[in-house]
Amino acid sequence: MAAVPETEPNPEETPDDDAQGGAPDAPASLTGAPSGTRLKPIERLTSDTRYEKIIPDSAQVTVLKYSSIFVRSFVRSDYNFCAAKISVARDGKLRVLDRAMRETSEWFTKAITWTEQLGALNIPRRYETIELEVKRPLAGQLVRCLTQYERLFARAWSAHSSRLLSEERCTATLANAEKKLKHIVQLCMPDNEEYDFDGTRRES
Repeated sequence: MAAVPETEPNPEETPDDDAQGGAPDAPASLTGAPSGTRLKPIERLTSDTRYEKIIPDSAQVTVLKYSSIFVRSFVRSDYNFCAAKISVARDGKLRVLDRAMRETSEWFTKAITWTEQLGALNIPRRYETIELEVKRPLAGQLVRCLTQYERLFARAWSAHSSRLLSEERCTATLANAEKKLKHIVQLCMPDNEEYDFDGTRRES
């Protein structure tokens, strides 16, 4: 079995309750969700009215494929909120969000590579699809991170099903992945004025 990469971030590090908003809820790590059988269709995204008011730089629509409960929940509850906050972010807040997106994407790339090195056959999966409006480039980066989560989810699930990855290690990997995406939501919450120019959060 391929070793876990020693370079940070470690995809199966133990989640830290005090880091990035606390440990996430138990992930839907081993729950396959074929289209039309286990995932309830998303009828409406939270904060859709807020996002509709944003005047886009260049509005685009991208299609996201997903099979995990986590991504379904994130898209339904958090995507429009984050995309709206990203659209009005400036100065320090824009910097910290840009840095977080890049670091999260880099972490996913390393974690995906690690799971692929385990050598499991890719088990075919069925996906739901949803169209997401992208009004700023950083919102597109968020969609990319969600797509990377789905790829990691599928690879980890395949490795576990092939008995190349234990349930505990699979769950730990996905828990850390979810925590990084939830951290982006936490960064979106404060107003622009709560960040210094360099992206440091101002003390209350």
